[in-house]
Amino acid sequence: MMKDKNRAANQVLADMMFFDYLKEKVGERKTKTGAYYDLLEKATAGFIAPFLKNHEYVLQADQCHVTISDLAVEWHWHRATVRAFLDKLEEMGYIRRTRFAKSVVITVTFAPFSSGETTASYTGHTGSGLADDLDKALSEWINGNLSDEDMGEICGQYHEAGRKRLADESGKVHSGDKPAIKAGAETELAQEIVERVAVAGLKRAIRNSRFDDPTDFLEFFHKELEGDWTSLLEASKIIAKMILDAGNDGAANSSSETDMLATLRQPFRALWAKYQERDSTLL
Repeated sequence: MMKDKNRAANQVLADMMFFDYLKEKVGERKTKTGAYYDLLEKATAGFIAPFLKNHEYVLQADQCHVTISDLAVEWHWHRATVRAFLDKLEEMGYIRRTRFAKSVVITVTFAPFSSGETTASYTGHTGSGLADDLDKALSEWINGNLSDEDMGEICGQYHEAGRKRLADESGKVHSGDKPAIKAGAETELAQEIVERVAVAGLKRAIRNSRFDDPTDFLEFFHKELEGDWTSLLEASKIIAKMILDAGNDGAANSSSETDMLATLRQPFRALWAKYQERDSTLL
């Protein structure tokens, strides 16, 4: 038992030059080291399999877009062996996968090393690589680079990975081997995903206004409000509520002021969209 703990705790410093040195030529068939190095090279280069060039997915850093069949041919492995190898790498935290019907995007986990540092553990918690991957994919969906179907697949994968993490954290029930997920945890996980999708849906809707003209709202601020920031905040709250309350143009409390603010919804959305194009962190 102590030996196993030591093996888990002891980590080695390795870079791609080191893996290049370790590569061995064993006929046409790649070794596991050679296959892993091939993934490192592909992710570093942003490799995309030729027939996937027109796929809607936009690669992020340290990703490659491949097919199991192509890897099997290139490595001279069976497809089942490739899948099992990738399963193990993902289980150990060295890669993450986004699966599509006929392909897979592989994110290789690279960790910066310096004196005294060790590799960061992959946990799947919010803020870690798994949540980051979901947010990156949602960003691509907002920009129209991912279809609803592909984004739905990714959300499902995130949910399954989250459930697996929750089960691993909860341990095994005494009556059998089935993992017991803490009460309420799975509901919270689903709510987290829905919250992210809801915000992304709002961003995607607002993005459609990025080419509209915001001039009228800017003139309203400078001329009607005379550059008063407090008045701007009050007006912004009212207009934002009009935008979010579908069909509500303020008619219930109609006044010359609300009528005027209602005419500023389009330039207000234009400002929102233009800011979002530059910086998506505010919302």
